[in-house]
Amino acid sequence: MRKLIVSCSICLILACSSESPTTESSLPTLLPAPIANHTDFFPSVTQPVSFSAVEGLPYVASSQTRSYGISSLQFSEYWQPTVISGRSELYAIIIVHGGCWSNSFRVNQSYPLATALSLNGFHVWSVEYRASGDVGGGWPGTAEDVNAAIETIISTSSDLYSQRNHLILGHSAGGHLGLLAIHQSEAIANSEVNSVGIAAITDITGFAEQSGGCNALARSFMNGTPQSIPEQYALANPDLNALEGRVFLFNGAQDGVVETTQATDSGLPFEIVEGADHFDWLHPGTPTFSRLLNYLLTNP
Repeated sequence: MRKLIVSCSICLILACSSESPTTESSLPTLLPAPIANHTDFFPSVTQPVSFSAVEGLPYVASSQTRSYGISSLQFSEYWQPTVISGRSELYAIIIVHGGCWSNSFRVNQSYPLATALSLNGFHVWSVEYRASGDVGGGWPGTAEDVNAAIETIISTSSDLYSQRNHLILGHSAGGHLGLLAIHQSEAIANSEVNSVGIAAITDITGFAEQSGGCNALARSFMNGTPQSIPEQYALANPDLNALEGRVFLFNGAQDGVVETTQATDSGLPFEIVEGADHFDWLHPGTPTFSRLLNYLLTNP
């Protein structure tokens, strides 16, 4: 049973040691690792970690929930940041969770990630949406939900924090939906919103053509194969050329769900992290999360 922790005491300690060597494209210059504020809450663990291990982690409850539609699944949760000197102007992060676009996987998987980011000084949102298997979910409803959620956040958050940029942090299928939001939504495209994709699916057509459980769920999400509905797949593929300068991609070299080619063949800047598997990004106790946090704190 998940243990819900509503409050905790955090001590400042030095961040985890640097990760294994990486393969990269247009990698940003790394600054010294900043102080990490989540390590008492989430002790270090050995990689890889399972999805069930992530779901079993403690977390801090969100401070509020806001709806962006009439469905009970159309909401976003907000975590207020721990006040940390020098971090008051960090961008607000909007998490779009993954789960192969399926309603078998829900927003709760993002709670430990949201907790760790808020403990490190970020304003954090996490978006829930109607997925495949939900009324109104699947293509294009799921993408429309994510677009509406992000548009609502960037237009109605002035009561929570001063004006600042927003960053979409999408994992796996959520990475695909986050990239698509910048591409499809004029309101998001015209705002100061960038994206970091972690194990993001940048080419849903190629992904759906492969064998595997999540690949089959991609076809279910689209309600057909790339061969049967090519025009819909074309609409569901983000325009990667239009995303230049607004996106950075991470993928794990050991990812068994999303191949590294989703990053390396995208034409966008990326980093392949050695030793990282698919769910390691979501567990704040992993070296993989430490690498992600270092990037977020040193690339405002």
